[in-house]
Amino acid sequence: MWLRLNLEFPIRVVVYVKKDEQIKTLYTKEWVSASFFAPYDKNVEPYIRVAAGDYDELVKEEGEINAVYAILNSFAHEIVHYRQWIEDREFDELEAENKGLRLVDDYYEGSAFFEEAVQQLKVWTIAIDEGFSIASNDEGELIIPFWSDITKAEKIINLVPAYRNYQLKEIPLDAFLNNWIGDLKKDNYLLGINWSGKELIGHEMLPNEVFERIQEQLKYLDDQ
Repeated sequence: MWLRLNLEFPIRVVVYVKKDEQIKTLYTKEWVSASFFAPYDKNVEPYIRVAAGDYDELVKEEGEINAVYAILNSFAHEIVHYRQWIEDREFDELEAENKGLRLVDDYYEGSAFFEEAVQQLKVWTIAIDEGFSIASNDEGELIIPFWSDITKAEKIINLVPAYRNYQLKEIPLDAFLNNWIGDLKKDNYLLGINWSGKELIGHEMLPNEVFERIQEQLKYLDDQ
C-alpha cells in the first residue's frame, strides 16, 4: 500500500517472494538476492523475484529488524531497476543501490520529508478559516500534518473528502524550525509527515525528532 501511494507503476509488475536463499538470473546465470525481469517488449509483463529463504538465519545473526531491512533493500534495488526500465534507461547499479536504500529509509523513517524540506527550504500544511487540520491517532494524541512537497499536499486535499475545503499553507523552513516546532511541542502535538492516500498513511513524530532530523540534514549538506 505505501509503495503504491508513493511511486507510480504505469505497467504492472508482479513480485515473487521465493523460499530460496538465492536466485539465479535468467541471462547471466549469477546467484543474487533479487532480480528484475525486464522484457524488451513493454506489452510483456515484467516481474521481480526476491529471495527470502535466509530470513531465519539473518534473524539469528542480525536480529529481526535488520533481517527485514536486508530483504527490503534487495526488493527496493529492483524497484529502481523497474523505474529505469519504464524510462527506457540503461540499468545503473549504483543508482539502484543508492535510491533503493533511500526508498527503504523513507518507508521506515520518512527520510524523504527531511531531504525535500531542506532542499526546498519550505514545508506545507493545510488549513481552513477555522484553523489548521488536526487529526488524532489510536492513543488520542493530536497530530498536525505537514508535507515536504506541494503536490503531495494537493493530492490529500483532492483525495480526502474531509479536506476538500482546505487550502495549502506554505511555511518557510526557518519559521517552521524557529516558531512552529516550539509551539507544537508546547501544545503537545505530534507531526504527521508526508501522509498519503485516503487512509492518511505516513509517519507520526515528536516535534523534537523532526527538529533534530532537519538539523542533521542541514549539517549533512553543509559538510558536502
